[in-house]
Amino acid sequence: MEHQRKVIHVELKKPYNGKRNYYFGSVAAIYDTLPVEIVGIAAGALWNVFGKEQKYVGRLAIIREGRLLSKKTNRGKKGEKR
Repeated sequence: MEHQRKVIHVELKKPYNGKRNYYFGSVAAIYDTLPVEIVGIAAGALWNVFGKEQKYVGRLAIIREGRLLSKKTNRGKKGEKR
């Protein structure tokens, strides 16, 4: 069985600090790196969008919510024989 983690891709229409693509694990993490003026939508409003859709298209950015699939491993499990 695969593990799934949420990933949020922010694609800016104009580069910020020389980059156009950013990847985050949560909506809150976006605003630790990017100011609201660069993203074009506040965190609360983005939460509302992701409650209905998996994509936000704005004047300044396209923000997509997706799933990162990874293989299940036994690494990090303590006390169990392999």
